[in-house]
Amino acid sequence: MGSATVETSAGKASRGWRSALLRLAFAACLACPGSGQAANALQFCGDEATPCARYGAQVFQTRCALCHGSDGMGGELIPPRVSGYPAASLLKPRHARGAAGIRRAIVRGSGVKGTGSYMPPLADELTLTQIESAVLFVARLRGDTEDAVAMLRSDAAQLEPSASLGRELFQGRCALCHGAEGRADGRLAAVIKDPPPFDLTRSTVADGYLHDIISKGGAAMGRSSRMPPWGSDLNAHELASIILHVKSLRSKPQ
Repeated sequence: MGSATVETSAGKASRGWRSALLRLAFAACLACPGSGQAANALQFCGDEATPCARYGAQVFQTRCALCHGSDGMGGELIPPRVSGYPAASLLKPRHARGAAGIRRAIVRGSGVKGTGSYMPPLADELTLTQIESAVLFVARLRGDTEDAVAMLRSDAAQLEPSASLGRELFQGRCALCHGAEGRADGRLAAVIKDPPPFDLTRSTVADGYLHDIISKGGAAMGRSSRMPPWGSDLNAHELASIILHVKSLRSKPQ
């Protein structure tokens, strides 16, 4: 008998979500702010060694939104795509309720008792100023959600659209009806008939129309009421990235 091991179904599932995690993390990295944005707290806080919530919003945008959502309320790229992923809304904390708890979760990740195994430890990846700024931002998010979300959305509006991020968002939000390649052959296309999902390879509408129908939904644009509004779930950067991807699906002239 050889020494080869048989991979269990649990092992396959673990390998599957880890692969998805790496792929989505790569997409998110491509969507991170470029070198033109501040690499330290100087621009946001007035001093490189002084933490502030405004800089924490930028740290959150680039390091945390992948799992916790672009507005910190969960349900962003990874949670909808990984079966069994825990709730990730920072507005409903299970463990890290005060500043000390938030700090421990950021620094130690899943090393904190009760924290999900998906949470990475960031002690070796963030500076002290970044960690403390992130702590201040999460506290602001819970104390003044509207103000904190405005910070995140302001940052997002400055980012260039990302084709890779757009594709991942499309697969998580749109492919169920429109199909993986936009050909109106998603799983729900078999039951949505009046009207059926639109074949996006035939789309010729302008960017403004795409923005409005994605953000406001089909009913608001005189189209199918089955098309949900995504405006409250996606920030400006994510909307622009999806639009970029949808345009890439269009059939090329012969």
